Amino acid sequence: MVHVNEDVTWLEKMEKTFTQIAGEDKKIDFDEFKRALNIKESFFAERFFQLFDQDDSGTIELQELLDGLRMLTGADAARKLEFLFDVYDVDGNGSIDKYELLTVLQSSVHESSLSVSDTDLELLTDVLFESADSDGSGSISFDELKEELEKHPGLLENLTIGAAQWLKPRTTEMKEKGTYRYLTIKYWRNNSKKGVLFLLYFLVNIGLFVLGCYNYRTSNGFVIVARGCGMALNFNCSFILVCMLRRCITFIRSFKQSQFLPLDQHILLHKVVGMVIGLLSLIHSLAHVGNAALVSRHLNLTVPEFLITTKAQLGWVYGLAPLSGVILNAILIVIIICSLPFIRRSGKFQVFYWTHILYIPFWLLIIIHANNFWIWFVIPGVIFLVEKISRSKILKLAAYGETHIVEVNLLPSKVTHLVISKPPKWRYRPGDYVFIQVPDIARNEWHPFTISSAPELQGFFWLHVRSAGHWTNKLYEYFEEYNPVVELAGVYNKGFSESLHNMETGMEHGKYRKCSNVRRVVK
Repeated sequence: MVHVNEDVTWLEKMEKTFTQIAGEDKKIDFDEFKRALNIKESFFAERFFQLFDQDDSGTIELQELLDGLRMLTGADAARKLEFLFDVYDVDGNGSIDKYELLTVLQSSVHESSLSVSDTDLELLTDVLFESADSDGSGSISFDELKEELEKHPGLLENLTIGAAQWLKPRTTEMKEKGTYRYLTIKYWRNNSKKGVLFLLYFLVNIGLFVLGCYNYRTSNGFVIVARGCGMALNFNCSFILVCMLRRCITFIRSFKQSQFLPLDQHILLHKVVGMVIGLLSLIHSLAHVGNAALVSRHLNLTVPEFLITTKAQLGWVYGLAPLSGVILNAILIVIIICSLPFIRRSGKFQVFYWTHILYIPFWLLIIIHANNFWIWFVIPGVIFLVEKISRSKILKLAAYGETHIVEVNLLPSKVTHLVISKPPKWRYRPGDYVFIQVPDIARNEWHPFTISSAPELQGFFWLHVRSAGHWTNKLYEYFEEYNPVVELAGVYNKGFSESLHNMETGMEHGKYRKCSNVRRVVK
């Protein structure tokens, strides 16, 4: 009854909103449609509008839209699944390929608040596709999809929930619910591995802090707190590096026991460790300032002389501990500020990238600042250096040769389909992903994408890149403005079916436009 009342209220609100927007002509264009429903994802907005705009006129009749919304909101699970099928059947051929199915599952899982890793989601896609494609045609019809999902009622329910929910505007209440969902028991029950990981991490930090305080228990309170934070900082400033050892994480994935580890959360953990380092550094520095104010007069020094000169002779390298600490704080402030989302997601990735390179002087200064830090750092530091060298572009070019984008297909909903030449010695498996760099867009940016083609495809591999951020949008726009006759000797299409035909029958390419370098990272 509660859901029915919510739907009635929503329909009344939508009818009023669309009536005001439609005006006297009773027609709604795409911008008005998107604004009224408050749909942020352009993919959903475009597909919903295309489905309602059946005559391809670029506008929707008000009454037709309201009738469609009423039907969908009150529909049963099967009708909602049919609508969902139509949304993702982008080319309208009555079937869904494997890439489209993966998109269905990704979006539906996100909307349904399920906790499923990317690896499990890709595995689920493969299993569902192989099982549902009963006739072995390489695509799934609606009946095949429905028959397969009916074997998994829970999954069917979560998939069909999203069909109507996507059309409902996001309210303030929903946003607040999303903000505080991390504080709910349900969230942590569904993310138990992540919960255990963070629990152990914070327990280690608490233990190290207590140990550091205990070791200096005879000192004044400022020193006790500073040393406790210092002990925890030794661990965190090394552990933040461990979180980004991608080859080691990949190696761990090869063991069956890795399923019990939240390896997909390593970037999140890296960010959390960074915030903890910032907090501990603040407390550590304030405690040392307090200690300087307390003891500097006994050394006939002012507080500034104690902190920014070597006159106090503190530290194991020429008395540089206080001064190196001041410089470390300055570097840390720059790194933290330039790592915030408003920098990374506003087209300023180069700022994030180059300021992150400050980790090199940061670690060198910590070794000078803290006499025991090298003990914590030496093993992860050596592994990190080996990984950096092994992942270098020079070694990759020497091992595999250059790679080129030889074909581009711009698909609906701003999806860029890239066909990239595959080096003869390079091998990959289903589920693997690559980091790609397109120098014409950003010379120093590498972005990971799952390989969407089968390993059996000879000479090439495929990527389907959805425009979901600054770099991916620039990629789409770059090829949208490309001159296919003069500059690209391969094929440049906006029709996917022609591309498939060309790839299947084989095609001769002239000079390749060198747009990217590709390096492999096995998942």
